[in-house]
Amino acid sequence: MSQICEVFEAVVRDEVVEFLDKRKMIRDSQHKFRKGRSCLTDLLLFLNEGLRSEDEGLCVDVVFLDSANAFDKVSHGRLLEELRKHGIDGKLLGTMGDWLRNTRQRVCIKGKQSTREKVRSGVPQGSVCFFRYS
Repeated sequence: MSQICEVFEAVVRDEVVEFLDKRKMIRDSQHKFRKGRSCLTDLLLFLNEGLRSEDEGLCVDVVFLDSANAFDKVSHGRLLEELRKHGIDGKLLGTMGDWLRNTRQRVCIKGKQSTREKVRSGVPQGSVCFFRYS
């Protein structure tokens, strides 16, 4: 992916997260999409809370779910509709829609490449848009 695209996506992502943050649309407990937070920080807080509860003699029940990343499978139409419902519209929503509608991919096996096909769902891997933080 070109560096210009990565910079553009990072700026858009930061603006969208700030927009949602100001409107209290991202819970403070959310880790995946927030700067300075990660799955690791979420796990450490969970572990700390579980151990604290156990130290206090409280019962601790845990359910682990293995679910795929939502952005890997969501249809582009549904994603754009959810963004619109959350107040993201105008040129920004139009630009994101254009970016998604123009996404194409191909498969390469043993040096042979397929034709590029339109992608109708998921966000391209390596994209920093849609709240992906490293």
